[in-house]
Amino acid sequence: MTGGGSGIGKAITGALLDRGANVVVLEISPENIKAADAELDGRDRLAWSTGSVAVAADVDAAFALAAQRFGTVHHLVNNAGTALLSLVQDCSEEEWDLIVDTVLKGTFLCTRAFARQAIDGGAGGSIVNISSLNAVAATDGLGHYCAAKAGVMQFTQVCAGELGRYGIRVNSIGPGTVNTPLGAGFTVGRIGQEFLDRTLVTPLRHQEASDIADVALFLMSPAAQRITGHFVPVDGGQHVRGLHSYWDVAEAQGLVSRPAHRV
Repeated sequence: MTGGGSGIGKAITGALLDRGANVVVLEISPENIKAADAELDGRDRLAWSTGSVAVAADVDAAFALAAQRFGTVHHLVNNAGTALLSLVQDCSEEEWDLIVDTVLKGTFLCTRAFARQAIDGGAGGSIVNISSLNAVAATDGLGHYCAAKAGVMQFTQVCAGELGRYGIRVNSIGPGTVNTPLGAGFTVGRIGQEFLDRTLVTPLRHQEASDIADVALFLMSPAAQRITGHFVPVDGGQHVRGLHSYWDVAEAQGLVSRPAHRV
């Protein structure tokens, strides 16, 4: 599990622990680790590895810890991610690299590490990549994020084709607007209500992290043994109308503004 110290990742980690699984989490934030460890109370079935998914040495250290503590790794959840609003013309290289390295490069590095040990051990397994509805629904201000999440979706299909012969299934989930620390700016107050009013969501509520966790656990379970290479929207129907612009909603609330016209 990556990025399991908060939001969707923490919900999936908790759900796995509830079902008796052993979990190793690669998490970059010591503060998130401290808070989540106290909340999840995984005891001897939960281990934390501090580091970045975008650094190969940190990824390798997490897999080494998993092998040392629990033995063979059967499942991988690539969840780590971050986001910020930045129009293309104003986006810095640092902003682009932060998003793309965390979301896409991190998914590659962790998948490579998992595939190597799974193929060598002959144990098979499954990978669940947390993509986004933004993989298929573009929105102003999220060029880096949309590109990275679309990359995760396509990378999922490539890996499903390459790794299937080794008994490894690979799927991705496309959450809509989720009520997490990362998405809270678009799920609470007037902004959150406007999202509900302008998008089709049934039942009429935002997604919770637990909704994503339910689908992730299904995709890792024997019940999904014939499912691979799929992108599964978990959005309460937001994709029916299309995920409208985060930027427009934030701009309407005075949180961001476009630069003056440039000739």
